[in-house]
Amino acid sequence: MLDAIYQVLPNLAALGIFGYWVIGAAAGLEAFLPTGLFLPGTLLVDAGGVMVQRGMLDLLDLLWFVAIGSVLGGEATFWLGRHARRGMLGRWNVEGMAAYRRAEKLFARHGGLAIVMGRFLGPVAGFVPFAAAVAGMETRRFRIWNLLSGLPYAVFHVGFGYALGAGFAQLSPMMTRNTLFVLGIVVIAAVLFWILRRLDRAVPYLLAMAGGLMDDIARHPRIDSWGGRHPKTAAWIARRLDRTKFSGLPLSLLALAFLYLASVLVGLSLDFLQSDPIVQIDARLAALMRLFWTPGLIQIFTWITALGDTQLVAALLVLALVWLAWLRRFDLATGLVVSLGLDLVSVIILKAGFGRPRSILGYFHETSGSFPSGHATLSVAFYGMLVFLLWRLSRIGALSASFLAFLFAGLIGLSRLYLVEHYLSDVMGGWLLGALCLLVGIAVAEWLYPRWAGAPRTRPRWQIGVIGVVTLALMGFTMVRVRDYSKALNPPPVAQPLIVIAQGAEPQALSDAPLMAQTLDAEQQFPLSLGMWAANTDQITAALTSIGWQRADPVTLKTLAGAAFGAVRDTIRPGAALAPLFWNNKPSELGFTRVPEGHATDELPRLRMWQTRYIDASGARLWMGAITRDDGLVPSDGSAAGPLASDVVKALSQSGGAKTVGHISGTDASAIPVLALR
Repeated sequence: MLDAIYQVLPNLAALGIFGYWVIGAAAGLEAFLPTGLFLPGTLLVDAGGVMVQRGMLDLLDLLWFVAIGSVLGGEATFWLGRHARRGMLGRWNVEGMAAYRRAEKLFARHGGLAIVMGRFLGPVAGFVPFAAAVAGMETRRFRIWNLLSGLPYAVFHVGFGYALGAGFAQLSPMMTRNTLFVLGIVVIAAVLFWILRRLDRAVPYLLAMAGGLMDDIARHPRIDSWGGRHPKTAAWIARRLDRTKFSGLPLSLLALAFLYLASVLVGLSLDFLQSDPIVQIDARLAALMRLFWTPGLIQIFTWITALGDTQLVAALLVLALVWLAWLRRFDLATGLVVSLGLDLVSVIILKAGFGRPRSILGYFHETSGSFPSGHATLSVAFYGMLVFLLWRLSRIGALSASFLAFLFAGLIGLSRLYLVEHYLSDVMGGWLLGALCLLVGIAVAEWLYPRWAGAPRTRPRWQIGVIGVVTLALMGFTMVRVRDYSKALNPPPVAQPLIVIAQGAEPQALSDAPLMAQTLDAEQQFPLSLGMWAANTDQITAALTSIGWQRADPVTLKTLAGAAFGAVRDTIRPGAALAPLFWNNKPSELGFTRVPEGHATDELPRLRMWQTRYIDASGARLWMGAITRDDGLVPSDGSAAGPLASDVVKALSQSGGAKTVGHISGTDASAIPVLALR
């Protein structure tokens, strides 16, 4: 667990003194009323305590930064309260907020001591200085109590984090690796739940304050004067910004969002039709995903992609409609049907119109068109609408609903990418199309709400029992569909036939093609700079190791993640996996790093190699390589190091490990030396 914490929070420690500033600022922003409503700064202060226990931060320095930050945040809130006394209070609707009323009662009962007590009361913390200012507390007296409140807050939360870190340190040796993993998941889920709950509680306050500010702006003399000169325009704007009617601000926001998403979708479609670089990125990402395949992840993403199964979606649709009918929310039922109906119709039309074939690298065999992804569209249009229903029925908060909507869309879209059932542009297009369908469904539901939403009424108990049985049956069916989801598998891609040539011959196909490697996004290119004839990869490794190169770990999701964590912690190994470059849309298959003695581990010479179709009479295969200088993880920030190829050729020739047998002259590169390894 502590290793996981150490990997999650190393950036703060790496910032040095700026890490203290970040944590201190978090404490101050939580004490400031507008940001304190949603920013969980205390959580970051607690994390700072864990880092103190790990020896990553100094205790006294952190205490001072947290105390001063919280004091400054209280001062800013007090100033805001003084400003509110001069006519802003009613316009911000602060007095109607439950947290403000709690703070007001606390201050009335305990006076200045309430400022100290409020530090430990979550959302109330930012309201106590505000209430003190509104109540007319003297500035000098407030500052004394505010200064007294900062240090206890800092000591308690930094100490809590320290104790938490010490407790994990004691428990870790007694737990198995699986237990620590499960505990870590539970802790992360609990923290996420706490943050979402806090944000959900903050949304009504923030909306009330934003509404008050809009009203205050509308009452400004200059705005009034402009409205008097342009009454029709002012009336139209007022109708568009009316928060009390669906045809006002809600419809305006939905329309703007629809127009924006539609324009992005049109642009993405044109990129595909014009074969812009996004098509090349699609092919490279599909090839890269196959390198990340593992049996465990394939099973997990198969379960996730099963959420787009037709029978499963039909079961969830029936379940939702049954509950909505029982609740007499026909407005929401209509919006759900409209969103899903638009999804299905538009996906069928666009798939037929674009006719894009599926990738031959896909895990499952699919016969429908590739663009756009029906699963990605469904993840937004259907599952997003289900989440909207839960929010509209007050079962979850607005931020929790948004999080769940993004989670469904992200996981289902990622499952299609991981299994190579769709290209990146397919998934992006599906998300955009699904969002358009979702917006229409929401607009229909909101428009029908005053007309079709029936008032709840008492139902016979037998109806509750029947709905309970139906719910259990349909939920059981969906779980079985997820567990047993299966389709015909794609056969492995057919390898291209090998071409036999002499080692000294120059392959015509290579000479006529661009000999340039590219990053995944095609933003940067690197010329191929070396060719090698070798019987196998072990021969290449032995030859390069003899002249000071170290082979990198094979590229997998696990090795790249390990290299990324090592880079963050500044402990990356020279033999860590290298982020691949792409040649002919194929990711590099071998990687090597040369580490000069006493040299830092960033911007080192890196050699990435690809296997070609060419073999000689003995069975040796021609490999092509590109030499760059980069940090191993972000090659786009690196630079070409082609001149180093002559050093490799010279070193291998002098050691007797290889001899030069020819060269290749591409269309956009100088002559590339070709070696035959011995």
